[in-house]
Formats: sequence, C-alpha cells, structure tokens
Amino acid sequence: MMPSLAIPLAGFLLLVLPTGGLCYGCAVTEKERPRVNSLLNKIISSEDTRTGLNPSILIALRLAGSHNCNVEESLLQRLSQDAVSHAKESYSSGKVALSIMAQLASCVNPRNVSSSGSTINLVRLLEQKYQDELQNLKKYQAPLTSFYQLSLDVLALCLAEGKFSTADAANLLQPDKDMKKYYLGQFSVDTAAVSILAQVCLKKMTLTPKVKKEIRKNVEQLVQTIMNHFHNGVLGNMYSTGLAMQALTVSGIQWNCRESLKMILDQIHKGTFDLPMAASQIIPSLEGQTYLNVIGLNCSADKDDIIPTPSPPTRPRLIHVRYTVSAKVKTFIKGTITVHVPRGSTFFDVMKVAMEKKCKIFRFTYENSSWGPYITSVQGLMADNNQRTYWQLLSGNIPLDRGAGNYIVSNKERLEVRYSKY
Repeated sequence: MMPSLAIPLAGFLLLVLPTGGLCYGCAVTEKERPRVNSLLNKIISSEDTRTGLNPSILIALRLAGSHNCNVEESLLQRLSQDAVSHAKESYSSGKVALSIMAQLASCVNPRNVSSSGSTINLVRLLEQKYQDELQNLKKYQAPLTSFYQLSLDVLALCLAEGKFSTADAANLLQPDKDMKKYYLGQFSVDTAAVSILAQVCLKKMTLTPKVKKEIRKNVEQLVQTIMNHFHNGVLGNMYSTGLAMQALTVSGIQWNCRESLKMILDQIHKGTFDLPMAASQIIPSLEGQTYLNVIGLNCSADKDDIIPTPSPPTRPRLIHVRYTVSAKVKTFIKGTITVHVPRGSTFFDVMKVAMEKKCKIFRFTYENSSWGPYITSVQGLMADNNQRTYWQLLSGNIPLDRGAGNYIVSNKERLEVRYSKY
C-alpha cells in the first residue's frame, strides 16, 4: 500500500532494550485475537476514522497485526493534506510529534510530506516548536503546552533523527522526588509512560556517561512510580494502562503484564474501548508493540485482511460522572451536576451533556485547536492570555495533561473546569 522507507535506526531496539524487554508475552494469543480484530473492525468502521484527523488512530492501525489498507491509506492522505495546510500555523508541538510518528509508521519520510503539489518538513517544524517550548519553559517555568507533549516531542525527534540536545532532553525529563517538577504538581501515568519511551529511545544515541546515568536513573524512578499505581491489572486508570504497558515493556522490568492484558481484554468485551480514540491507546500493547516500533515496520508485507463489517445495533453502556464548574469571581455561579454518558466518552462530551441539561450554569465556548477543543469561556467568563487566565481541566482535583477532546472519562469520576491563573 505505502512505499517502504529505509531508515538506519530500524534495528536500534535490538541494541538498547534489555533482554526480554520487549515482553512479547504481553501480546494476545491466537485464541484472544478475535477480540482485537473486533476492536480493529470498530475503529476502521467508525466515522471518526473515515473522516477524522487523528494521527494516534493511524499509529495504532499501523502497529496492528492485521490491516485494512484502503482505510489506512485514506487516513494517511487526509493527515498529510492537513499537515501541509495547517501544521506550521496551528499545530501544537505534540500534534506535530504524533504526525511524524504516523508518517514513520506508514513508511513515509516525515521530512518530505506532500499533498496537492506542496510539501512540508515535519521534523524541522518540530525542532522549531520544541525550541519554542523550551524558551517558554525557561521564561515562565511552564511549557507552552504540557510535559506530556514535550515527552512526545523528544520521542518523535529521537525516532526521526532530528536535531536536539540529548543532555537537555534527559534533564528536561528528569522527575524530582515528589513528582512536582513537571507533572503540574501531580503524578501522571500518561506523561511518565511517554517520558520513559522517549528516554529509552535516547539510549541508542551517542551519549556521555553522565547522560547515560541520568537517563537510567530517570527511567528507574518513573517505572517505580508507575508500578505504585498498579492495581488489579490497571496502571493509573483503564485509559492510561495501554501507554503504561508500552513503557514497562521497553523498560525491562519484571511485572505481571498478563494481568493487565486480561483486564483490557475483559474491558473490550464490555465495550469500554469501543470509541476509536480509546481503542488507539491499547492496540499497540495488545499486539506486543510500542511507539518505538514505528520505525521498524515493513509496509509492503501488510496483511490486507480486515474487512469492515457493520456491527449490530447495541444499546450503549452508560457511566455516570460528577461534573463541576468553578471560578472565584463574584458573578460566577458554581455548579455541580451528575451526567450519564456512554463508556469511552471524553471530557468534552461530558461538558456538552451538562450544557444541554443546564445551559445557564454549564454553557461554554471553545475554539478548535491542533490538540482538540480549547475551552475559551464558561458562563461567559473568558480566558485571557493578557491576564494569564485559563480554564483548567481537573479530575479529582488533579490537573489533566490532556485536552477536553482527548481525555477519556471513567465511571464515577469527579471532573472540574476551574478558572485559573498560570
């Protein structure tokens, strides 16, 4: 379907991973594969996949063992066209990073992405946006986006052999003892997982002994903290488990990966991962793959064996979440509501349902950004860059590292949109 691209780094995993680090025992067995194939079928049959622009979905499809080449090629073409048209002006650094990985996974050179006679060098663009992040971090003690996206930046630049300082990257991704340095005051399994993947990738580069030691220490600390959030197969929460499994797989740690795999397979049966964004987070781990594998794929060997089949209509399984809006402003009315949404819904879905139920209290506006919908106002109270105010998303009083359109909510979760200053 897609031309092969010879990349010198394709075999680097053999050099940097500890013995047994790939943990292929975590991949599904042939007996379990029908559940994965049913999930892949739902992804490729989804309207989000057929018309959307989410590089995470293409990455997941490319790392799968079975494929629908027409769907993947169509999604690749749309992503390429959108990148050529909008990446320079409107993509965040993390969106560029994911776009690079999607191109690599499709055996396309991200330095020469073309559409309608125009081309863009996504690697050079990410180098620039990454530097912008670092400058903002130095000036304001916070990145332009989040440390989740910064970790994606380092990972993508490493995979694509971009220009950046490995010493600076290792220092950037170094957690402090109480995890308050770059997790906005709270530990995030998602961010830690991508940070581990990025630093394992760095190991294949030419490093000084000091940087090697720093990376090893960083990874060990992050792995231990992720394992502190391991319970009944869940790493953090159900929707962070897929990324965490990738990180633990490449770290070489001994852990009960089959317990996590069994939990995910059980949740697939319950419909927890039916939505494409949710499914894209777990497909790589089910296949025994990680984001590091995007440079080692042989696209010419793809099995074009997933045929979309219409799923029988089913009544969506609902979950309930508690949602609050708050601001320390006299004219603002604090409100809390319990809403019911289908499993796999996003924070943004919850906000829309709440607004439909009580528009006066929960009305909001947003702008479409490269990282999904960005909340601009609630009850008419606007976020203001000049005043350094914004609408912060929280779960259980913990700031989120994902946007409203990308964060998948869980049953009985307590969500909040809070007027804050940075």
